[in-house]
Amino acid sequence: MMMVKSWFKFCKQSQFLRNFSNTKSFQEITIPVPWGQIRGKWWGRTDIRPILALHGWQDNCGTFDRLIPLLTDEVGFLAIDLPGHGYSSRLPPGIYYHFINYLSTIKYIIKYMGWQHISLMSHSLGGIISYTYTMIYPQTVDVLACIDGTKPLVDPKRISYLAKSLDRFTDSIKYISSDKEPPSYTLEEIRQKIHIPNKNSIALEYTEYIIRRNIAPSKIFPGKYYFTRDPRLKQGALLSFSQRDLIEQAQQITCPIFMSKSKGAGYYEDKNNFYEVLEVLRQSSSDCEYHYVEGTHHVHLNAPKVLAELLNKFLERHITKDRSVGGLKEEMVVQEEQINIVQ
Repeated sequence: MMMVKSWFKFCKQSQFLRNFSNTKSFQEITIPVPWGQIRGKWWGRTDIRPILALHGWQDNCGTFDRLIPLLTDEVGFLAIDLPGHGYSSRLPPGIYYHFINYLSTIKYIIKYMGWQHISLMSHSLGGIISYTYTMIYPQTVDVLACIDGTKPLVDPKRISYLAKSLDRFTDSIKYISSDKEPPSYTLEEIRQKIHIPNKNSIALEYTEYIIRRNIAPSKIFPGKYYFTRDPRLKQGALLSFSQRDLIEQAQQITCPIFMSKSKGAGYYEDKNNFYEVLEVLRQSSSDCEYHYVEGTHHVHLNAPKVLAELLNKFLERHITKDRSVGGLKEEMVVQEEQINIVQ
C-alpha cells in the first residue's frame, strides 16, 4: 500500500495536472480498437474535428504536454498513445509491431470518429507514420506537420535487417509472453534511461512527461519501478520502401506540409535521401515549410517555444477545412477513477 501511495505522490508532484497554467486543459480519452483500446489526451476545443498527434518510438502522448498548450486555440488536439505505448492496449501475444499496425490504428480512429479528412502533427516515428499515411491516402489529409521525422528511412541492407529483426523477435517470445515482472529501477535510474538515448535528447527535468505513462511500481522490489511499454517494441517497426518509390509517391502529396529538423539530431539514413524527397515536396505541396531549429531530437518537449511560433503561423493558415463533424464523443471520456496507473 505504501508503494502505491508513493507512486500517486510522484504523479501529483510531476506537473501532470489536467489544467495547465498556459491556457489549455485536457481530457483523458479512450477509443475502441479490435485488440483493446487506444488511450490519449484531448486538448482544447472538443466541438470540432481535432488535429491527431502521434508520438515517437517508445514515447507516449506525454511528449506533447509542453508544446500543445502553446498552440492555437482555434482547434483541439488529440494526442494518442500508439499501440503498446503509454496506456494503450498491447497487440495480441505473438504479433510483431509492424508498421502496418500503426497505419491501421489511424484507420480505426478515423472510422470511429467519422472523419472525412484528417489533420496530423507528429514527432519522430509518429512523423514517419503520418507521412506514410499521407503518401498512401493523399486526398484525405488536409494538413501535415512533422517534427524531426518525415519520410520513411531507406536502409540499403533492409533484407538482412528484416532477418535479424525476426530472429530477435522469435527468440525473445518466451521472455515477452511470460508472467515474470520486467527489470525494475529507481526513479533516478529511470530518468537516466529516458534521458541518455539520442545524445541526451530529453532533458532530465522533462523526463517526467514521458515517465508518467511509461512505468508502474514493482510488486517485488519496494521503491522501484518497471517500464510498462511492450518489450516487443524494441525490435523496431518493419517498413521497406525504395528511395525511387518515395520520390515517385512524394509527387502525390499536395496538402500543406510543415517539417522541422533539430540541429542536434541525426538523420538515421543517408541525408541526401531526405533532401531528394524534400525537393519534390516543394513542388507538389500547396505550402511546404522546412525549418532548422536549435535543439535536440526532443526539442518540442525541451524547448517548445522554439516550434510553437512556427507551427502556429502554419496551422492558422491551414485549419480552414470544415471541422464540424468529428468532435469529442461523451463515451470517449475516461473518468478520473477509471484511469489505470498499472497496465
